[in-house]
Amino acid sequence: MKILPGLLFLYILTKPFYFWESGLPQVSDFILLVGIAVAFIVYKPKKINLILKKNMHFVLFLVFVMLINLLYSIYHSEISFNLRTLYYIFDMLGILLFTIVLDDNRNAKSILRKAFMLALIMQLIILVAGVGRYIAGYRYMGTFNDPNQFAYFCLLSYSFIYLLDGKDRLNIFNLIFLLITIFLIIKSSSTGMIAGVAIFIVLFAINIIKKIKSNLKKYMPKIIILSLAAMCVLAVVAINPNTHFSINNLVDTNVALRLNQKAERASGAGSISLWEERGYDKIAYHPQYTLFGAGEGKYDRFQDTYHQAELHATIPSILFCYGIIPTLLIVIWGYKKLKGLRLEELCVYIALLVESFTLVNSRQVLFWAIIILAEFLKHNNKEKQQDE
Repeated sequence: MKILPGLLFLYILTKPFYFWESGLPQVSDFILLVGIAVAFIVYKPKKINLILKKNMHFVLFLVFVMLINLLYSIYHSEISFNLRTLYYIFDMLGILLFTIVLDDNRNAKSILRKAFMLALIMQLIILVAGVGRYIAGYRYMGTFNDPNQFAYFCLLSYSFIYLLDGKDRLNIFNLIFLLITIFLIIKSSSTGMIAGVAIFIVLFAINIIKKIKSNLKKYMPKIIILSLAAMCVLAVVAINPNTHFSINNLVDTNVALRLNQKAERASGAGSISLWEERGYDKIAYHPQYTLFGAGEGKYDRFQDTYHQAELHATIPSILFCYGIIPTLLIVIWGYKKLKGLRLEELCVYIALLVESFTLVNSRQVLFWAIIILAEFLKHNNKEKQQDE
């Protein structure tokens, strides 16, 4: 059905635009809800049930989330627990919609790839035009409410662009968008995303070296074009009059300072440790919750920890909030999706996995959607092998 890929296209384009506070529904969320409603109207219950069965581990995880948060909301008379549950229900609906679109539309991958490419270009234009938002005077966040949100969307967008390219992924378009992504992430000064993209580059470079060694002449034009593209980006930056966008800011000393600060905290040399800053000390002080879960909310219960906010990590947060059984369910679900991927595809997921230990990504539909995509990548790889 053509309308569903179109709605996902609009969802991706509008995803970066935050008109209200983070945590509240944005324009993109309403577009996704329309797509979900259309899917439930058009597709038979048999189709929906089949998708649910294929994602049974996630469904069971969702049941645990609902029960645990409901019990804590009753015990503490705090509705915020149930609001967190709504995020995961929305994630499940997003998984259904992305699965239907990828499964039923031949052009879906191309449409989604173009959407992410256009979304990144729009963010670059907004930056160059000088109309994007900043926090603390130097951390760029574009049209988002937070620089980490902005950087994560950039990293995730490039990951989709790279994975959705069904051809040789060592092509000029992928490399140009990698440069754009790196540049935007550096402007955000997000150390977690910088680490994620650095890990991807290392693994990606290993893959490139293997291919180039086998056929240097074939890839030499691409290497030359990439070098010229990098020079063009530097030239545009150098001549741009915008005060927020200059050659002096390209090599951002703030990024270096933040990386150094994180390194100090990781080594224990800083005033607070990275462990405390990310909220991991909640697990250390209250390990019993890793068994049955603390529920996702009312963090002011944990006065003995460095801060009374959520644990800034994805899987560790799920472990602390919902316990070992739901965590195993979601790990098994992800493992089954990713098992069998090639190194050139796994490099994306490894980078995203490492990054997920620095921020909570579980409330993002796109975080789960890119895991869903792995299933279709494996199917494409099998078809290519049969053709060969």
